[in-house]
Amino acid sequence: MDVYQTEEEQVESIKKWWAENSRAIIFGIGLGLFAVFGWQAWKDQQQSHAVEASDLYQQLVTTMQKPNFDAAISLAVELDEKYTETPYGALAGLYKAKAELERTDSKAAVASLERVVEIADNNSIQHVARLRAFRIRVGEGDVEGVIKDVDSVLAEENGVNPGEFIGQYEEIKGDGYRLLGDVEKARHGYIAALRTATLNRRLIQLKLDDLGPPPAKFGASEQKKSQANNVEGESEG
Repeated sequence: MDVYQTEEEQVESIKKWWAENSRAIIFGIGLGLFAVFGWQAWKDQQQSHAVEASDLYQQLVTTMQKPNFDAAISLAVELDEKYTETPYGALAGLYKAKAELERTDSKAAVASLERVVEIADNNSIQHVARLRAFRIRVGEGDVEGVIKDVDSVLAEENGVNPGEFIGQYEEIKGDGYRLLGDVEKARHGYIAALRTATLNRRLIQLKLDDLGPPPAKFGASEQKKSQANNVEGESEG
């Protein structure tokens, strides 16, 4: 036996079902349309936001080339405040630090570079900023503090992996110990840098050679390793 005896009963059943469920269906359709159009609107807004950040960043680059450091710093601040989540926020911080150094404000430059380390999504940009900050701090006399921070990076503390930049961290460590007058620790730093450095190999070798010959206890093997690394670097270049 059919569930519905007549066509009229089917129609009445549909009417009843619609009366009971129409609001939920309409709401669901509306919600779905809102989600579709809302997502598109969000994407459009994000694209517009990125274009604005790009335009402002180009202004910053042009301003640095003039150069107008005060105006550049203002533009970099605006990029940091309004477009931090875009790549341009971190890149602007690098320019800001450079402008501040040109104005001989090393303390502000270090703060700007540390801000880049904080907000950058790109690990390479983080390392570039951190290394620049370390070098400025060494120049300002915070040698022991920098050596401690370099050791923290090399130990991969706080989730920081030096990666391909390890040679540059070792070089800074060597520079620090040299300034402190600890020739042997400086030597170890430069040799460690030569083992892994991808940049400035010849400069690092010059720094190592400038320390003078190592004492007998240092061991000829370490010096041979550094020379072999240097020859390898020159052949690659």
